[in-house]
Amino acid sequence: MGDDVRTARIRRRLSQKDLAMNMGVSIGTVQRIETGDLGVSLGNIAMAFLVLDCLPKLEHVLTPTEDEIGATMDMVLMPQRVRSARRSKKTTISATAESEVISF
Repeated sequence: MGDDVRTARIRRRLSQKDLAMNMGVSIGTVQRIETGDLGVSLGNIAMAFLVLDCLPKLEHVLTPTEDEIGATMDMVLMPQRVRSARRSKKTTISATAESEVISF
């Protein structure tokens, strides 16, 4: 994804400094995004996509219907049967217990 951000930035004739100013972050953050640093927040990545006018592409990446690995895991880990939830037993209080008053 970092390479894609770098390519989009260069195609738009923006320097790292220009992109950083438009994003409201430091040049170091832009460099970390472009190198694929895993410590960069998703908010900063989303801001880069927004500044580069590519936000719909980021939305496409996060679409659950496009998550093939997740769908495969769902199929593998799907339970064989589903049971209804157990109902808890209600505790009954006798009429005499309700009328007792405890004093200290």
